[in-house]
Amino acid sequence: MECVVKPASPARQGADLMPGENLLICGVRAWAAARCAGDAPHQPVSQALAQRTNPRVAALFLAWIQAVEASILRPILAECDHCGGAAPDVQRLVVACGVAPVAFDLGEKLIAPLVSDPQGVMILARSLNAALAQAGWPLPARLGIPAEPGEAHRTVH
Repeated sequence: MECVVKPASPARQGADLMPGENLLICGVRAWAAARCAGDAPHQPVSQALAQRTNPRVAALFLAWIQAVEASILRPILAECDHCGGAAPDVQRLVVACGVAPVAFDLGEKLIAPLVSDPQGVMILARSLNAALAQAGWPLPARLGIPAEPGEAHRTVH
């Protein structure tokens, strides 16, 4: 994962994010920051997630982010250059994870510009979503989108 990120931190509170969304954003940012520093992110990210949630969530997050990384089509930006919030690429990943149980096809369309295997990533996203919910970190299914994929408006971050 190529990136330029600052230290992992929660998304700005004004963004009205659920705690589970903030957790995923922090996980993706921590993963990207470790990769950019030339470090292996597996153990520190897994330990941090397991401490906040449980080992199952940590294992599924690792599987999900590695699936993203394995099928990446282009560098994913982790942080917005303008405001420091989650970049649109990270927002797509988090929203896709949130909609995975109820709108799998929509999730695939959201991440298709980022990965070559959206179905594989979404299967893991659905499992990660369920594990997060069981651990008390549910993700919302944010379905307020434009009618046509590709007509996405600017994101709020």
